[in-house]
Amino acid sequence: MLYETLSQPQIFLFVVLFGFISGIIFDIFKIFKNRIKNRFFINFLTFFNVFLVILIYFFVNLKFNYGEFRFYILLSFFLSLFIERLFIGNLLGKFLEKCYNKVSKGLKGIYENKIRKRKNKKNIK
Repeated sequence: MLYETLSQPQIFLFVVLFGFISGIIFDIFKIFKNRIKNRFFINFLTFFNVFLVILIYFFVNLKFNYGEFRFYILLSFFLSLFIERLFIGNLLGKFLEKCYNKVSKGLKGIYENKIRKRKNKKNIK
């Protein structure tokens, strides 16, 4: 009993950390959700995302809290998830979207250059 009482601050910090990680997973999903047009695939990704977050929560609870559900654990997880989605999520989402746009523009430029080279080779022959 004493060990569980002494490790509660550590458990709280780990659960808060994994709440932030779950929020980041939701942010990454939000970027892909805006780009995909297939409704079935969006629903599948939503289900997978929620399943992944629940799985993370249960494994963190099992690993660090010995499978005991306590109110402060649930509160800390959902509070950290909410804080990440509200404050940090907007900044992270903008940053990830800029990175995605740069990569997609770079790949599009590479693809266009290959097409131009092929057309030039055909025109030379």
